[in-house]
Amino acid sequence: MQEQKQKILVVDDEHDLRNVINDILLDSGYEPFLAENGSQGLLLAKSVLPDLILCDIQMPSMNGYELLNALKIDPELGKIPFVFMTGVNVGQYDLRKGMDLGADDYLTKPFSTEDLINAIETRLRKKMLWQKFFDSSMEKTHTGFILLLSNELQLLVMDILEHAQSLLAAKNVSTDTARKTAQMITLSGKRLSHLHENILFYAMLQLWVKDQEKIESLRRETTPSYLTVLNSIIRENGRANRRKDSFTVTCTDAALQMSPADFGKIVDELIDNACKFSGPGGEVIISSEQTPGKVCLTIRDQGRGMTNQEIDMIKSLFQNDEPSYPVQQSRLGLTIVKTIIELYSGTLTIESVENTGTTVKVSLPTVSTI
Repeated sequence: MQEQKQKILVVDDEHDLRNVINDILLDSGYEPFLAENGSQGLLLAKSVLPDLILCDIQMPSMNGYELLNALKIDPELGKIPFVFMTGVNVGQYDLRKGMDLGADDYLTKPFSTEDLINAIETRLRKKMLWQKFFDSSMEKTHTGFILLLSNELQLLVMDILEHAQSLLAAKNVSTDTARKTAQMITLSGKRLSHLHENILFYAMLQLWVKDQEKIESLRRETTPSYLTVLNSIIRENGRANRRKDSFTVTCTDAALQMSPADFGKIVDELIDNACKFSGPGGEVIISSEQTPGKVCLTIRDQGRGMTNQEIDMIKSLFQNDEPSYPVQQSRLGLTIVKTIIELYSGTLTIESVENTGTTVKVSLPTVSTI
């Protein structure tokens, strides 16, 4: 059976831009739908139920804000990921208004093909993760608390990113210091956003590990090509994307008995750690071995390695002990990775030598050919 293509609705009054985006989406394996204003976009959204919406802000006959507001009050359409496409001169108020209405992301025009596809892939993958989360069996009080935490953190994240974006787009920025400051604010905002997502994901996992029916459901999902997801993560991960030439990937592709979203989360965290601990010029080598029913991925960096204290921290993580020093964000990421892997009956091992590097091995189940 042919895999169903994911549907992307593009709403923009610029005819040439719509056609360019249409061609990019077709070449990337998506099914695009085009609308020249918000009114047409709303009708199309109701008829085709897209997986994601790309939308301009300033348009005749219902602008982007009005379209987003109309979608959010519709129970069937309100959860569709919504990405604004904005001009470089968009003001802080305009961004704030869009995010307050519930937009998930924004792309600044002109954007590259890579930026567009990365934004789409990231939002669709997160949609899969959060859909699993809200489909999980959980008490309303837990849901309310997690949603409250999510909203508060997300507002903080958007405040950081908006101010940085306004500073970067300003025409009167004349000093390197101001630009570097804006870039640092952006990086800080992205790190906070990553932490925000991990807090929610960790809470979700604590529910999953106690739900045998959910575990069995997860183990029925498949990733047809793990190498496709791996390469996508290298492009999308902030640290990895800035040093793409540092990666050597020698892997034999296979189908995994796990969801693409969960596999993506595993490699995203491990690649991010490898980049963080190996420094800007250090090489990251990813290889694979296959045995009956398993794929073993090895991610090796040539960085500073871990100190004895950090190694003890990892051991305490695996043994569920409480370390005597503060929990760091990287430990939360590794906790999530370890939990996901164990949900699929896989294994994780970490070996590190200070001033030499770290090697992480992950064993995951493959789809049975019987």
